[in-house]
Amino acid sequence: MRAVLRRRAEALPPASQAKLYRFEGFTADPQTRRVTDPQGGDVELTGAEFDLLKTFLELPGRVLSRDQLLDLTRGRDGDVLDRSIDVLVSRLRRKLAESGAAPLFKTVRNGGYQLAAKVETQDPAP
Repeated sequence: MRAVLRRRAEALPPASQAKLYRFEGFTADPQTRRVTDPQGGDVELTGAEFDLLKTFLELPGRVLSRDQLLDLTRGRDGDVLDRSIDVLVSRLRRKLAESGAAPLFKTVRNGGYQLAAKVETQDPAP
């Protein structure tokens, strides 16, 4: 009986992935790794870009340093440079701005980056 319950629990998505994030008209679905713009079109993001966006959405308003972002997105795996976060933030800014969004990320001098948009969470429709 315990084995069946354990397998069922492993099959369920974690609580953090069982919600949708809405910000500035965008919708991000961590379960399908899909982002839609305010007009309903898809925003094509790489895996690393999506992981970074998801980190910002889970911690809205917090200033996150490059080191924190590396730890939260990649867990310090491999030979990753802290400047790679700068590149990812730049690409995210460009891709989201192409959909007509106002600047969503703030650069905090000697601090890191901050998502400046209000984030709302919503349970996905069954």
